[in-house]
Amino acid sequence: MPPAHLHVIGIDPGGTTGWARITVPRDSIYGHSTPEIITLEQGQWQGSEEQQTLAICRYVRGTQSLDYGVGPAIVVEDFTLGIKNPTTDARTLLSPVRLAAMLRYALYRGDMSEGPRIVLQNRSFKRDMTDDDLRRRDLYFPGEEHARDALRHALVALRRARETPRFRDELWNHVAGERKET
Repeated sequence: MPPAHLHVIGIDPGGTTGWARITVPRDSIYGHSTPEIITLEQGQWQGSEEQQTLAICRYVRGTQSLDYGVGPAIVVEDFTLGIKNPTTDARTLLSPVRLAAMLRYALYRGDMSEGPRIVLQNRSFKRDMTDDDLRRRDLYFPGEEHARDALRHALVALRRARETPRFRDELWNHVAGERKET
């Protein structure tokens, strides 16, 4: 029997990595229940990329234990090289790429438990959830900018999952009883 809840963890990787975990009723994604947030947590990690990767793995394992059998969807902001990047320091600029690669390798090794999926989501999706949108939903929390960006990614991913079965199945296809290798 599938769990009653689904979890999505948004990750905004970099020198400071933002994270946000949203828990929703399974039926609000795979059924017709009204979307609602059961729990929301967010924060930021700092430290070396390796330390941040380990912190993410621990957090994913802890989330996995909340509804064992269906891993959380991990939505990581994908890196795109823009014309106007905030820095020209290649080491800093490419930190999100290295973190995403470390996370994928950690998943491959089994360091996150069984079941989680990692999906890269273009950073342009953050524009689909503005600060005003967050305020209207009472989800705007001042301060930690990277955590807020991670929250945007998690919320946009949930909306995309409700609207697009193919994307939903990228995040949790084994929930519906069909397990595919990615």
